[in-house]
Amino acid sequence: MNILRPQNPYAFCPPKYAPWFRPILHAISALLLRRRFKIQQVTVRGDEPMARLVKQGQSVLVAPNHADHADPQLLVHVGRKNGFVFHFMAAREGFESNRLNRFVLQRSGAFSVDREGADLASVRTAMNILRECQHPLVIFPEGEIYHHHEELDSLNDGVATILLRAAEKLPAGKKSYAVPVAIRIAHDPSVAATFSPRLDKLEKRITWKPRSRVEIVERIYALGNTLLSIKEEEFIGQSRTGTIVERIQYLQRFLVDQIEKKHGITQATDPVPSRIRTLRRVIRKKLTAPDNPPPPGHAEELYDDLDRVFVAQQLYSYPGQYLRQNPTVDRIAETILKLEEDVLDQQDYPGPRHAELNFGEPIDVHEFLQAGHLDPKTGVRPMTQLLRHRIQALMNHSVRPPALFNS
Repeated sequence: MNILRPQNPYAFCPPKYAPWFRPILHAISALLLRRRFKIQQVTVRGDEPMARLVKQGQSVLVAPNHADHADPQLLVHVGRKNGFVFHFMAAREGFESNRLNRFVLQRSGAFSVDREGADLASVRTAMNILRECQHPLVIFPEGEIYHHHEELDSLNDGVATILLRAAEKLPAGKKSYAVPVAIRIAHDPSVAATFSPRLDKLEKRITWKPRSRVEIVERIYALGNTLLSIKEEEFIGQSRTGTIVERIQYLQRFLVDQIEKKHGITQATDPVPSRIRTLRRVIRKKLTAPDNPPPPGHAEELYDDLDRVFVAQQLYSYPGQYLRQNPTVDRIAETILKLEEDVLDQQDYPGPRHAELNFGEPIDVHEFLQAGHLDPKTGVRPMTQLLRHRIQALMNHSVRPPALFNS
């Protein structure tokens, strides 16, 4: 997740796809997969029906899960394999980080989206791409990266809204399809040798003596309990008792309720990710209002609020029992990587990995609406539920059984 603090009002970055940039894009993506993300092998299954639809000039929206920073590059690999280029709806933060990133993203066919705002320019661009039927469009419906490849998080309804609204005004003879995709990334078993030294570093960060003789999963949970206690002391004033799941959920609700009350927002019945998006939108709008900038003291308060919302989002990304339920090498590796991102602010993949992309059967949007007697408005929630079911089913299917960890 990205804590990039906004300094300027959001400005939409449109796609500026350039065919001449295509070989450069492929070279960059291949290099990133090998060097940065340590992906040594990519297996792609079930992409033939999707590729046929793209080559027929149909309207295709691809909806993958999003558990790793390598996901966009993996889809670029699939496009190269099949002879076409995906366009991407991508978070604004990637475009705002620096000019080179923005140049590369736009020439690759990506365009920005303000995930917290009503980004009408991004929505219109997405629908236009689908209606033009020239390029398949990728939107990650989870919206955030939570680093668990075996459990799908809540999906944003906006993906289904864009899909169904775009399908209303297609050129004659064209049809609209949604393609669910599951991305699984497995670690080489040799990564287990890195667990103890990496936990040593995390434990030293909180002034602990490394506990190298303690079993790995117990070390992770002990570290998590202590980090959670630090945050409870910081925001509540005392460390709470109870299970780690109960404490995570309590602190998350406490932070979100507190900031909502401060900003006069009432949305307690909404899902937590939705509440967090609303808060981030409201706070960012106040911080970047060009006609009414906040005075320095108030701006610092708003940044503090934004930081607290970010902590709530970090808490949401730790399911609590995800690791203990099935302590495989992959789940341990994912959890340690996430802790390193959150505690050490680093993103290093320590060993070789294997990526597997499973494409599901394309969903014919017209047939879906007819079968359920739905229209583009009433079909949003059922389509979101169907995508969630299909993606999770694909995620559950793995050709390689997970390696069990034995400490």
